[in-house]
Amino acid sequence: MDIRILIIIPVLFAAVIIKAIYDNISEKKNFEKRINMQWGKYPDTEYSSGRIESIRKYYDAVSEDGDIDDITWNDLDMDSIFKMLNHTESAMGEEMLYKILRKPLYDNDEILYRNRLIEYFSNNSSDRNNILKCLSGIGKNHKISFYEFFSRISDIKRETNTVHYLINIFWIISITGMFFYIRFFIPLFILNVFFSIFVYYKRKYEIEMYYVIFNYILKMLYMERKITGLNIGIIDNEIKKLKEYNRELDSFRRFSQIVLNPSGGNLLDIFFDYIKMVTHIDLIKFNNMLDTVIAKKDVILNIHNIIGYLDVMIAVASYREMKKDTGVCVPEITCSTQKYIAATDIYHPFLSDPVYNSIRTDNGILVTGSNASGKSTFLKAIAINAIFAQSIATVNAKTYKSVCLRVMTSMALADNIKYSQSYFIVEILSLKRILSADCNIPVLCCIDEVLRGTNTIERIAASSHILKKLNTKNIICFAATHDIELTGILKNSYDNYHFCEKIEDNNIIFDYILHPGAAVTRNAIRLLDVMEYDEDIVREAEKMADTFEKTGRWDAL
Repeated sequence: MDIRILIIIPVLFAAVIIKAIYDNISEKKNFEKRINMQWGKYPDTEYSSGRIESIRKYYDAVSEDGDIDDITWNDLDMDSIFKMLNHTESAMGEEMLYKILRKPLYDNDEILYRNRLIEYFSNNSSDRNNILKCLSGIGKNHKISFYEFFSRISDIKRETNTVHYLINIFWIISITGMFFYIRFFIPLFILNVFFSIFVYYKRKYEIEMYYVIFNYILKMLYMERKITGLNIGIIDNEIKKLKEYNRELDSFRRFSQIVLNPSGGNLLDIFFDYIKMVTHIDLIKFNNMLDTVIAKKDVILNIHNIIGYLDVMIAVASYREMKKDTGVCVPEITCSTQKYIAATDIYHPFLSDPVYNSIRTDNGILVTGSNASGKSTFLKAIAINAIFAQSIATVNAKTYKSVCLRVMTSMALADNIKYSQSYFIVEILSLKRILSADCNIPVLCCIDEVLRGTNTIERIAASSHILKKLNTKNIICFAATHDIELTGILKNSYDNYHFCEKIEDNNIIFDYILHPGAAVTRNAIRLLDVMEYDEDIVREAEKMADTFEKTGRWDAL
């Protein structure tokens, strides 16, 4: 043998090994660089149309009474809140994040446990990154969520492997028979070729689209085994459960490469494709895998939940880092029927330069003030942070204490054209659901402009009694209104607070600070002057308002 060949072969072999090592090191460095760059930053994920609806499919399958309902979710723009929190790396993580936000905890021990995990991942970057690497190996499908695809497995037409086994038996019979009686067994062989190919591609057409979800399950199982190999004591409970579930899916994972070949394209794979086409071994294995998935659906979802849960806890740790300049705290939650909520320096999570406000109450709160003064933002800050406290154990405030609360709102409503419901009908139905809520767990309700969809006299009369009724139940009601009359009518039921503004040099200035007492300023007409309305409109409007305050009636024009 030429000496040059003896030299070239080891050199090429060494080059391949060096290249593999280099690629592995580069991949690790690039991953760590990406993770470090994204840590504590606002997620830059793009969401295609219908993406959030797909992610929520898993929550829809497990929803129950006591969850954050759709009205509250939409009022608080929780889809955008979800996007802000979605630092997750896996499909399971973002589905669990959505579910966790929709299902607040009413168990303080579990809230404290979540906080321990979040704090650990905040302070232990090495263990955190090791888990994140496993999670990124699962990844996300940006067109359809894992659960939505997984739930379609029941749509697959199931079949036994009998026909595939018979085809292989006929191969053995026809090939063996040709050694004894070739004229008879050649037609049988040819018939089996055509029948085998027909059956193969017919079944392949039915199931090929589901290879994606099988591949996702395999990636989840593979990465789950990597996670269980990590020595991270704080997640021992999760690792123990994962190991138990993993053993139940050994039959699914074993020889799965027959169905799902990640490489593909080389000569050996092409040859193996022909083997599969005549023997149907991949279809046989697929049917066995399908049987396992259907039989072990709950086990797969349990693994999904644990992996997603760990992903969410790390994502919340990243969110805390993102908000370290504006401040976050760990909530102090007590599970009691004695309603109260107390927060210092609380703010809305969307605000990067917030004005902080503080509140402590076990009573109803009536908030007055002009448009854009901060009423709605304050109410949303209270409601969102109450949800955060019992879901991600993280509140945008300096301190936060409360009992376990069920959060319900009636704020950003609109006409329902589909069901021919006017704004007022939508509004009274929204309020009725709060009045009818099970109050065994104290309810925190936030209402913006009670009954704005009707005339002044009936609005004040009806809204005052609705608010009074809410305050007699196990409910803490925060209500924002322009109707100053309510502050007097409900002075024995509600504590009054207000936001105010001042006009300087034809500019309106809001301080966004919550002040005790009812609003005393009346700037709406003055704003007409600032906006350069005709002087006579402003003057006559002020005169008319003054007359009404003195006489209680409006003059005809």
